[in-house]
Amino acid sequence: MRRLLFIFGIFYTTICFAGIRDTIPANNKYIEYTGRIDFSNPLVPEFSYSGVSIRACFTGSTLSVIMNDDTGQNYYNIILDGNMLDTIKILARKKTYKISEGLEKTTHEIEIFKRTEQMFGKTQFFGFLVDEGAVLKPIANKRSRLIEYIGNSITCGYGNEGVNGGVFGPTTEDHFMTYAAITSRNLNARHLAVCKSGIGIYRNYNGRFTGDSDCMTNFYNRIYLYDENPKYSFSEKPDLVCIDLGTNDFSTTGGDSAKYVDNYFRLIDTIQTRYIMPDILCLVGPMLSDSTLKRVRSYVKFIAGSATKKGKGNVYFFEMSQQTGDQGIGIDYHPTVAQHKKNGLELTEYIRSLKGWK
Repeated sequence: MRRLLFIFGIFYTTICFAGIRDTIPANNKYIEYTGRIDFSNPLVPEFSYSGVSIRACFTGSTLSVIMNDDTGQNYYNIILDGNMLDTIKILARKKTYKISEGLEKTTHEIEIFKRTEQMFGKTQFFGFLVDEGAVLKPIANKRSRLIEYIGNSITCGYGNEGVNGGVFGPTTEDHFMTYAAITSRNLNARHLAVCKSGIGIYRNYNGRFTGDSDCMTNFYNRIYLYDENPKYSFSEKPDLVCIDLGTNDFSTTGGDSAKYVDNYFRLIDTIQTRYIMPDILCLVGPMLSDSTLKRVRSYVKFIAGSATKKGKGNVYFFEMSQQTGDQGIGIDYHPTVAQHKKNGLELTEYIRSLKGWK
């Protein structure tokens, strides 16, 4: 995986820097947030899902971020002026992290992107530190499209930075290099992920045949998967909602087809209620094979066709290429970054054709 950036003297105060710095608070109007984020305290937004993005344009030569993590296990990719700069680990306790220095004194774009999933805890963002007199400006590269992805470990990027036989952990997961995030970047779209490793439509990995109460269908309306409140506002309507769920429902001893179909319809009903007349794309992911693949494919095709006939929005079907090993195998038989790139390109081309996007 990419070199992880651990910053010496990780806790900075303003007097530790050469020169005076100004603080840009988290509620600055020029900061673009994307993802399921708790703004109960607008000065300290908090989040846990994969792919949460904080983006801004700043002037000056130096930038730092102020963050806190409740477990000290979350990792973030840092993208500066459209290029991957590095990866940082956010430790427990409120700390300041120097992101860049010595830049040309012009306008730069920064994006902080959460690569790890909700199982590793919550992160708080307090704002930026910039050169004295520097400011945030409107983002020049507008991303007018928004795509939402609802999924399991595949969408999270579980083990995509490792090899099969290795041990899964936060350093082996990079949501930025999943089919979902790759597709969003290809289409210059903002990216919203609602995903958890092991989750299903009605039954989680190795769960009860009759189903699990903490499935995605039951918890979809939350900001934090396992916190009943606060509820997600659904204030922004995505241009497209992609669902990739089913691998866990039919894991181990297999699943109940009737419960799977009924709960999939229920999830679609919820999406269509929250987002008026949305376009929904039902995906079949790359980890299924043989008879299970045939079953899930037939169910999802039936669901998409039947849901469209209800007249509450278009529902489509798309199947990504199954992994064969030619792109390597990630931890616990999950897709590698190479496999995600392959599936992301496939999905990009399908969405371009479906939506007429260039």
